[in-house]
Amino acid sequence: MRLIVVGTGSSGNTYLLTNEHETLVIDCGMRFMETKKTLNFNVRGIVGAITTHMHGDHSKYAHEYEAAGIPVWKPFECENLRQTAGFGGFTVKSFECIHNVPCVGYLISHKDFGKMLYATDTEYIKYTFKDLSVMLIEANWQEEYVNRDEAKYAHVLTGHMSLGTCMDAIKANCNPKLNHVILCHLSGGNAVAAECKAAVEAIVPAGVTVDVAEKGLVVDLAEVPF
Repeated sequence: MRLIVVGTGSSGNTYLLTNEHETLVIDCGMRFMETKKTLNFNVRGIVGAITTHMHGDHSKYAHEYEAAGIPVWKPFECENLRQTAGFGGFTVKSFECIHNVPCVGYLISHKDFGKMLYATDTEYIKYTFKDLSVMLIEANWQEEYVNRDEAKYAHVLTGHMSLGTCMDAIKANCNPKLNHVILCHLSGGNAVAAECKAAVEAIVPAGVTVDVAEKGLVVDLAEVPF
């Protein structure tokens, strides 16, 4: 199983969990054509798509996936934000995130990699999770780079995780099965990728790979990485 970054950040968020048999699309902020190109137009294995909330950088192109006959799950549209669904070999559980619109994160399980946490566009994560092998988690801003005079200052702080809050969540969920941490949705003006990566590498155990999501990144998510 591989995680492929089709897009990340305010320009659009889409990630693929894919192996030779099936693909799960995570967030629909990039056009379906971009996903098709990433998969070399082999889209018959797409078992579903999941979206976190209504903002365009996460769900703008959901209708394109639906038009192609791909089921798109939107638990944020329901009163109960904690739900469970199955897509092929994937089991997906949603949980509430803290944003300025209804928003969910996901716990995704598959035999090929174990359990993966996906959390973005949330001020913090109010849950802990057992036996995570992968964390795809937002590190949107660093305190030292935020311009407090900007009009969007309050939105940045209340709607997205800081690097410090991200690191607290990683430490709270660190366990012997953890193999990979991928930092996502970094703000272009409010975070420095190399600094975020180094800070997280300093708190995770030896052997845990830390990456920063960027378009085209491919991560092998084998539960036993050798």
